[in-house]
Amino acid sequence: MESRGVLRKISDMLEVILKRMDSLSKLDNTSSTDARRLDELSSAINRFQPAGLVERIQAIAQNVSNMATRVEQILQSSMVQGRAVRDGTSSQCEIPRDPHFPECPGKVDWMRARWTSDPCYAFYGVDGSDCSFLVYLSEVEWFCPPLAWRNQSSPPTQYVVQPKAPKRQAAFRTDLSVLLDQVGAGKESLSFMKRRIRRLAQQWATAANHLDAKLEQRWRDQKKILVHVGFLTEESGDVFSPKVLKGGPLGEMVQWADILTALHVLGHNLKISMSVKELQG
Repeated sequence: MESRGVLRKISDMLEVILKRMDSLSKLDNTSSTDARRLDELSSAINRFQPAGLVERIQAIAQNVSNMATRVEQILQSSMVQGRAVRDGTSSQCEIPRDPHFPECPGKVDWMRARWTSDPCYAFYGVDGSDCSFLVYLSEVEWFCPPLAWRNQSSPPTQYVVQPKAPKRQAAFRTDLSVLLDQVGAGKESLSFMKRRIRRLAQQWATAANHLDAKLEQRWRDQKKILVHVGFLTEESGDVFSPKVLKGGPLGEMVQWADILTALHVLGHNLKISMSVKELQG
């Protein structure tokens, strides 16, 4: 550090002297006295700087500049690597084998093969690396455990393993009154669907008893199923209801009536949505 300080002072002194010489050399009316002083100054500079001193100073300055450039490159590379690890863009991530997350390895394999199948993965930062897969599967979904190097100051609720609700058995139903109430009223299309459900109620009951006997009381999990009948919503325009009594197409309503009835008869917990407001609620 001391040598560097001396060299810096020498360089500064030389620069000042050279600037003064340059100013003097530009004077048009230089007197003999000024010319003599200029010659003396030039001689002083020649005496002051031994042969090769300026070249050595320049070489040292160049080396220092090169070292500074190299250090800057190393720092930038280190910052990029640190950011890659922090953001999950590095490919050097070990796939966890956690018994609490048994599906994690399989989901990573699935992501490797199909992460480009939907743009939503790229939207959430997936770039094809294992680290980005693990970030997605642990933060957007919850198939993998949280990553230790990620910011866990405010972990989302999906990190918490929620206790599973006890399973309920799906029992066949032959009473369709609850379903009819769920379908609702107020539109001719809904009235048409309910008339079809009532008209085929006996056939549904017969089919349910036949299947129940065939399965011999075999356990079936009762599922929670949300059915959004989008074509009948006001938001979609509902072009079907006004045409029910005018020869309009009835196939859509026939299919929806049969789907709803089948799910109800099979014993599942059914929720029916007939509007976007109901769906969002």
